[in-house]
Amino acid sequence: MSYGPPTGGYGPPSGGYGPPAGYGGAPGYGGPPAGGPPKNYLMFNILGIFGCTVIGIIGLIFALQVNSKWESGDYAGAQSSAQVAKIMGIIGLVGFICVVLYLLFVLLMFIVAFGAAATY
Repeated sequence: MSYGPPTGGYGPPSGGYGPPAGYGGAPGYGGPPAGGPPKNYLMFNILGIFGCTVIGIIGLIFALQVNSKWESGDYAGAQSSAQVAKIMGIIGLVGFICVVLYLLFVLLMFIVAFGAAATY
């Protein structure tokens, strides 16, 4: 019985650590699509948190996924996340605008109510 490191089957792969086959081929294959990553609508979703909290948070999660999916090579996933973030961002932005208009209305009603109460 001999003690020592096991023989065979261990160690680095025989081909080296270069890129897998299929990368670096003809242009248009294996690389990112032309242009940059899709728009992530992050600002709409941040504002949407104040209007529609749940929808804003869901949209924010999808907006944050766009760039990471793009950088990891999941271009279809980045497009899909961008579309969901856009829809949620628009819904959240409309909710934010509605909340702001409501708060302005309530503020105006307080001003009118206290202004009218002081005159008699």
